[in-house]
Amino acid sequence: MGLSFSGSAEELERRFSTLEGKWDNEDKGILRFRKIGGGVVSWYPPTGKIVCQGKVKILDELIKQVAAALSDEQRVQKAEGEAIATAKSKPQRAATSKVPNPEPNGQTYKLDHDSELVIGLVGAVGTDLEHVTKILSDRLGKFEYTTKSIRISNDIITPVAEIEQTKDNYQRIDRLMTAGNKLRKDASDKALLVKAAAAKISQIRVDINKKEEPLKKHAFIISSLKHPDEVQALRKIYSNGFFLIGVFAAESRRVEYLIKNKDISPENAELLINRDVDESNPFGQHTRNTYHLSDFFINYDGNIDRLQHDLWRTLDLMFGSPFVTPTFDEFSMFMAFSASLRSADLSRQVGAVVTKNKSIVGTGANDVPKYGGGQYWPESNGKEILDQKGGRDYTLGKDPNVAERQAIIDDILRGIPADQHGIVRDALNQSKLRNLTEYGRVVHAEMDALLSCARESIGTQNAELYCTTFPCHNCAKHIISAGIKRVVYVEPYPKSKALDFHGDAITLSTEGPQNKVVFEPFVGVGPRSFFNLFSTNLGSGYPIRRKEDDGSTAEWDPHNSRLRMQMLPTSYIERETAAAAELKEILEKIK
Repeated sequence: MGLSFSGSAEELERRFSTLEGKWDNEDKGILRFRKIGGGVVSWYPPTGKIVCQGKVKILDELIKQVAAALSDEQRVQKAEGEAIATAKSKPQRAATSKVPNPEPNGQTYKLDHDSELVIGLVGAVGTDLEHVTKILSDRLGKFEYTTKSIRISNDIITPVAEIEQTKDNYQRIDRLMTAGNKLRKDASDKALLVKAAAAKISQIRVDINKKEEPLKKHAFIISSLKHPDEVQALRKIYSNGFFLIGVFAAESRRVEYLIKNKDISPENAELLINRDVDESNPFGQHTRNTYHLSDFFINYDGNIDRLQHDLWRTLDLMFGSPFVTPTFDEFSMFMAFSASLRSADLSRQVGAVVTKNKSIVGTGANDVPKYGGGQYWPESNGKEILDQKGGRDYTLGKDPNVAERQAIIDDILRGIPADQHGIVRDALNQSKLRNLTEYGRVVHAEMDALLSCARESIGTQNAELYCTTFPCHNCAKHIISAGIKRVVYVEPYPKSKALDFHGDAITLSTEGPQNKVVFEPFVGVGPRSFFNLFSTNLGSGYPIRRKEDDGSTAEWDPHNSRLRMQMLPTSYIERETAAAAELKEILEKIK
């Protein structure tokens, strides 16, 4: 239905007098009618638009009631089931009285102070995410936020899936995984479970507010995400109001947790861990590929004090603490991520930096080497910026490594009867042949960073290397030989044989005296949120003040703080219309 109204605010309120509800214009330039029983009618004075919103089962009736109230003012059109306004003329004047939007407790929801917050947790099976949730909930109380926890397994999968009950924890967890996979596959939607979590959040609002409105200072913690599509779906729904926290726990610690806390045998604990990390089923568990998408990375290594303070620091940043600055690890990983953005590789972008004495001495990305040293960059020819033909792989139209791998398979098939080619080709494509990287033209990011040091005669003995992925076995041997003492990475690399080939020179343990290169996961603010949370005035959030007008240091009070990245319960169309109304009002005043 298409609706519009060209009269005054007073006339519109008179026409709606037969409907039960309340008016407000909390958003300047927009007059809203919130109908008792559900549904919202928004009027945009600059265009005359009227938009009806509500659940499907009440929307049709709401549109009919609004159309009846406006029947002598305008015509009503059908437009694919949506209430899209057709403006007839400019309104005489916008509403001037501000009616607050009260909550059940009588308080008013302020967009810039009371924004909701949605936090997702991702951690491999055996990670005690309940303890993480408790720390977050307790700390959020300091910011005067109420926390609601949503567990995908208990709150989403269990109520809708037919799962045979059992007291055996291995069977229970395994059946939950299977049920979740089935729900995703049956719906042909890899993000189905988090969409159900979003629906549950919506229902919580209705249960508390008795209507579809944002909840004042409420945080929702969703655990645990298992698929990259789930992260993308939540970011699409909640935009800047969603943060993903990746919780790392060493495999040995997770096995111990499953054995001692869940009474699962060592053999079954390993089965769960291997299944959870990356199933071949596209609708299955893909925790490894989900983890590296996090905004924050936390290490759950048994040091409870460290875990607690890392989570506290994470929330302080979210709420605009002005004096939380990056650690050197966070800065270095952000620079490694920045370096990755220059890569034009057909597979993925990887970046690395080499550091010594808290200084960056070399950077690298995965790309094709060029004559004279280094890698290709796009160059200006005086008119436009172009890549050299025959340089980067994309200018050749193919990935040479993939092409050579297929050539090897074709060569093998020549000695096999033609009627068996299909079966054998499928088997070879699923074999370890697919992990071959020897025929790629690109220099890996870690190697490029080391070579950049060599070109400038910078020693790498006892240096540290930061990389956006876990180094492959080929890079690992050069890292060892170069004298690197520590490697920090974000994304695991399943093809790497580094530990298998070089267990004598590489360790994942950070404890005790070391005579090996330490490979450890990154902990801190991830590259994705680095700019928004650490920049005082260039990020997407509001500017940060560090001093008062008299030059004194600004004080930050968690109780009166607000989220740096606001989750606005309005669309860009509504905010755009409100801005137009405000501009019109200003122009009328200065005429």
